[in-house]
Parts: sequence; structure tokens; C-alpha cells
Amino acid sequence: MPLRSGEAIIGPMKPAPFSSPFAPVLIAVGAGILILTAGGAIVVEMRAWLQSGGPWPRELMLHVLIAGAALLLASAVIMMRRSTERQEKAEAALRESEERLLLIANNVPALISYVDREQRYRFSNRTYDDWFGIPYQRMQGRTVSEIFGDEAYGRMRPDIERCLGGANVQFELVTGEGSQRRTLQVACVPHLDAKGEVLGFYMLANDVTQLKRAQEDLRYAAIQLQHDARRLEFLAHHDTLTGLPNRAMFSERAREAVAHARRHQKTAALLFVDLDNFKTVNDTLGHDIGDALLKVISSRLRASVRGDDFIARIGGDEFCVLLQDIADPREAASVAQKLVHELNKPYRIGEHQVSSGASVGIACVPQDGDDVATLLRLADLAMYRAKELGRNGYQFFSAMLNEDAVAAAALVDELRQGLQRDELFLVYQPRIDIATRQVVGAEALLRWRHPRYGVLTPESFLPVADDTGLMVPIGAWALVEACKQGRRWMDEGVGPLTVVVNLTSRQLRDGPLAEQVDKALLESGLAPQSLLLELPETLVRNVPEAIEATLRAISERGVRLGVDDFGTGYASLPALQRLRASSVCIDRKLISGVPQDTERADLARALIALARGMNFEVVAKGVESPAQREFLAESGCRICQGSLFAVANSADAVAPMLRSRLAA
Repeated sequence: MPLRSGEAIIGPMKPAPFSSPFAPVLIAVGAGILILTAGGAIVVEMRAWLQSGGPWPRELMLHVLIAGAALLLASAVIMMRRSTERQEKAEAALRESEERLLLIANNVPALISYVDREQRYRFSNRTYDDWFGIPYQRMQGRTVSEIFGDEAYGRMRPDIERCLGGANVQFELVTGEGSQRRTLQVACVPHLDAKGEVLGFYMLANDVTQLKRAQEDLRYAAIQLQHDARRLEFLAHHDTLTGLPNRAMFSERAREAVAHARRHQKTAALLFVDLDNFKTVNDTLGHDIGDALLKVISSRLRASVRGDDFIARIGGDEFCVLLQDIADPREAASVAQKLVHELNKPYRIGEHQVSSGASVGIACVPQDGDDVATLLRLADLAMYRAKELGRNGYQFFSAMLNEDAVAAAALVDELRQGLQRDELFLVYQPRIDIATRQVVGAEALLRWRHPRYGVLTPESFLPVADDTGLMVPIGAWALVEACKQGRRWMDEGVGPLTVVVNLTSRQLRDGPLAEQVDKALLESGLAPQSLLLELPETLVRNVPEAIEATLRAISERGVRLGVDDFGTGYASLPALQRLRASSVCIDRKLISGVPQDTERADLARALIALARGMNFEVVAKGVESPAQREFLAESGCRICQGSLFAVANSADAVAPMLRSRLAA
């Protein structure tokens, strides 16, 4: 039975106790007369009884009862009248409120309805008539599937059943076809009785079709704008043929690198690469072959340098390579030698076998200057000198640096022999949780016991080892040795303990790292969870797909990954998350300036907060003073490493500290 508008909320009206407003008055008057009559009779009877002195007359008792009953009746009538007046006022207010609500509901451009447990409509507003063409009178008693159709109801049904189970639900529903297609945002709220049983539910559905279309249009426009902006930016800063950065972008990046090197007293190098016989290829085989050759050469250049080096095409057959933060100019010589070697290999362009060597000129910061224009000019002069000396080679602008390059080549030979003669060894530096003072790990650090120069630190030989490929076998040896030492400590009762091993870009790029990790864990018996591999942040800035897949595979084995020198290489934060990195190490150069250097202190706090916000464990290296330790503790960095706690030493020397599990 359809509900009337007045019954939608409060139900049918109850009849008033008195149909006439005069009825209570007449009852009260009659009660008053009865009380007066009975009172008069009581007075007469009392006098007669007092005069006679006889027994208590029954008539007197009867009159008293009649008077009392009349008094109670009058009181009840008065109270009932007041109650009735209050109820009438409340019902009038409720009717007025319901009428206002119904007026609002009928003018809201949304579907508002009440549906019972059988999923039949018991109330609906006028919008159903506007959208579905069903008058209000015909809505009552119809089912949801009748209104929305079987197909739409099939998509609504799971959410409706959840609502009838007592849950508030929201969902999106697409109805209609063509011009009648609507996207509705639907909310259903269950109606519960006093016992918590679901009687039905209230349903509100808003038409968000135009909003969805606007959102799609905005999203498409934003994508187009981003694409166009990226394309314009790319064209402004890149060579259209090879995709390499152009001269303008190279000059900008070189200015930043030179300023950084000057400010931090670093060494950087600029390599000017000129193809030796490109003009001959262009003239004999045509410009199409020449363009194809330039593309292949660009690919070889990319593959021949480190991930943080910068390559640009600055002219027809001229390229520049920017080497940032190198240990010394000998590292530039190693890169130049590799470029000459790779570019001298023959090329297959279509049906043609093409040869094209290269001459490389090198200028260094700060030795040769500290502005980009000067460095380009000097590197260009050095390149022409290389051509004069027979082409297919490299030359430094400074004769002294040429002599150093020869010394670097000799160092590589000695290092190769040192690896064979077991001159390399590891030392370990403990890591401390400064909140508990407990030793939580130890970082393995490489040393070389040189037969003439004594013990050398990695800074003196790792750059040439990395550039010449020697770092791959050295890294594999160090990984196995560190894992074996970690297992020996644990067999001696030291644990749980994390063994930290550093990796270089060369190991990740050229070495079978996953196999090396498996081999090290298998030979040592060390648990994967006890091994932490730290990657250079410069690599994480732009991780090739193959390396990312390798690192994910290693992480899935249970080995933890960390990022070293965090805050110096502008690592991609999404890449850190994809690689499932668990920790980051704040650059020791940054730690050295805190807390006195406010700029470095602010940067360190920001980096620590950023890392902790992404749930990374933060490690600070190079902690040398109590003031630095207190600053790091206040900033939220718990894991520290440095001479304040323990210097790097042999495994036997650090063993007592590891066994005690407490820092001094």
C-alpha cells in the first residue's frame, strides 16, 4: 500500500482523546458539581452524627468516596488535556518539518529514496519521475531491479546486500545508453530498529556524469600539456638525431659541475671527442649512412661511461663527456682510453662495414681552469694534439697529466698482480645504534698491501680498478670474504649482526652480481638477512632495467639493499621503493660539517626526515665527535659509524667489541 506523504516518516496520525474541545470543560464542571453536592451532604451528615453521638454513618463514608473520586477525575481530565495539547503541538511541528523535508527532497537534483528489506521502494522523491519517467504513485512497491534494469541491478546487488547486512556502502553506477548514459555516485545507509535489525536502507544517488567528463577532459589536457612541455624541453636541450644533450645543455651542466668542484675542492674533467674519419664516411657513403653511424656511436658512448657521467653532441662529429667528482685526472685517462678503444671497433651500418676512430682531448678542473669556455677551448686544443700524434688516442692539455696517465696504467698492472698475490684484504668498522649503544653491524672496507707503498686505501686505486673492469673480480672476492667473516663471527656467538658490503657501478653493470651473491652466501653459510649491499646513489638516479631486475632478484632472496652517499646524487625516490631498499647512508662530507655549519645541518635534518618518512633506516658515516652524535640523535638518525666509536680495523681487532655488543 503506498504511503501518504505525511506517513513517510511518522506514520498514520492517532485520533485525539477528545473529539470536541468542550468535552474536558464539561467533564470538569460535572466533577465540580459532584464535589460540591457531596461536600454539602458530608457537612449535614457530620453535624447529625456529632449531635447524636451514634455509630459512623455509612452515608457519610459514601459521600466522602464520591467527592474523592470526583476530585481525581477532575485532576485526570486536566492532566490529559495538557498532555493532549503538547502532543498536538509536537505533531504539528513534526508535520511542518516533514513537509519542509519533502519539499527539499523533491527539489534536490538527486535520487532520494527508502527501500525495505525486500528491496521495494517505500519512499522516493520527484527526481525519479524526472530521470526515469515514473510518477511517485507508481514508484511505491516497485523493486530496485524494475527501476534500474536487470543489468544495472546485477552490478548494484553485491553492494545492496552488504548494506542490508548492516554496512554503509558507496559505489559508482553507470546506467543507460547513448545520450541517456549516466554515471551515478550512490550511497546506501541501513535503517536499523531498536534491536539492531535492518529494516531497509536509505539510498542517495548523485549524477556525476558531467563531473566525470570534465575530469577526463582535464586529465587528457594535462597529459597533452605535459607531453608537449616535455617535448619542447627535450628539443631545446637535446640533439634531434642522436637524442643526446646538445651544446646548450652541456654548457649548463658543465657550469654546475665546475662550480661544485670549485666549492668542494673536487676534481672534474671535460673530454672533447672528435671522430677521426667521419667526413670520409659522409662523402663516400652519403649522409644517411653518416647519420646512422652517429646514432651507433652515441650508443657506444653511453655504454662506455659511468651512470653519473654526462655526454653531449656539440657539433657534427664532435662530442663532449663530463666526468664529475673523479678521484684524480688519472681516472679521466682511463675513461678516455676506453672511449678510444670502443669507438675504434668496426661498425655495421646496413650493408656497409664502417671504421671510425676517435681522438680525445682532456681538460681538468682545477688544474686547467674553472670556467666552461676555457675548459672547452683547452680540451679542443688537446684533441688536436692527439690528432697530430697519430689520431685514435687521447691527450691531456697538461704535459704533467700525461705523465700521470702513464703512471695510472702501471698502477692497473700492479693491482692485477696484487689480486693474484693476495695483497688485498678487508678491514671492518662497526655500526652502532646510538639509542641503545649496541653494535648492530660492521662494514667491510677494502685495503691493498702494496709491496712498495704500504697499505693503500680504496681512494688511491678503486677508480682505476672500476674504470678498467678490475673491480668486478675484486668485488666478487670481497663479497665472499666478507660473508665468510660474518659467518665466523656468528659461529663464535656474535649476533645478530649485519655485514655491510659496498658495490660499485661497474660491478652492477658488468658483473653477474646475482650469481656472485648466491655463491658468497652458499660458500659462507651466511643467512641472506645478515647481508646488506650498499649501492652508490648516483646509480639509483637512473637505474637501467636490467640492473633493476637484478637488484629485485637479490632482494627477493632476502638480502637487504641500501643506498650510500644519500643526498649527493639526486636519487629517484620511486626507484628506491621499487628496489625495496631498506636503508640510506648520509654522505660523510655532509656529516663532517654538522652541527656548526647551519646550512649542512639543515640539509642533514631534511634528508633524515625524508628518509624516515619513507620508512628507510638512516645511517650516518664519518661520525667523529660527541656533538655530531647528539645532533644525529636529535634529528632521528639512530645508526652511526665513525672514529668516535671505532676505527676500521682487522676482523680480530674488532671482534671483542662485536662480542660485547656495546660501544665504548
